Amino acid sequence: LKDYGKLLKDKDTWWFSLFYAVSFGGFVGFAGYMKVYLMNTYSLDMAVFGNEYINEANVKVIAGYFGALCIFAGAILRPFGGSTADKIGGIKSLYVFYGFVIFLLLLTASVKLPFYASIFVLFLIMANLGMANGAVFQLVPQRFSKDIGIMTGLVGCAGGLGGTALIKTLGWSKGTFDSYTEGFLIFSLVVCIAVLGLSLVKTRWRTTWGELAGGRI
Repeated sequence: LKDYGKLLKDKDTWWFSLFYAVSFGGFVGFAGYMKVYLMNTYSLDMAVFGNEYINEANVKVIAGYFGALCIFAGAILRPFGGSTADKIGGIKSLYVFYGFVIFLLLLTASVKLPFYASIFVLFLIMANLGMANGAVFQLVPQRFSKDIGIMTGLVGCAGGLGGTALIKTLGWSKGTFDSYTEGFLIFSLVVCIAVLGLSLVKTRWRTTWGELAGGRI
């Protein structure tokens, strides 16, 4: 418990928790809610895709297929995010991945995309969130090499809580406004806060423990 208390007093623990709550939380949140989102937004399109008359069972199956495709993108590309972070640094990588997520979220919130275009955008959102997961954990062991087990648990916990928060936000948006626009806008704002956080810590990180890491942050 003392070890946990010591780490929780370190402000970098909270920064990493925020970054992972955005990346992994976003991934988990969309993974958990995507089927519902697709059914509520594109049920007619998916019924046509199934080449059958509209029926709920058919729509659920098609939504599951497309949801799984997008989830697969985030899972399979996570190692690529870590590899990219090894090459150009975790901070630069997160700027890129978060930047794409913000743009794609704003696009989804502001434009009623056709079904296949929406699937492509969701695929890219999940891919960038997955790669951001890898980039975060390229940084964590460099900063907390002696406490990596505890930090993995703490940061992972933040990611799970972030996913729950996103699911709740999307559900609230649909229930309150009969639209997901507000939910996407709120999440894009949270990602913007994470980008601002990166800007606040990058100089300190690079001039302290980043130098010991060989400049790979």
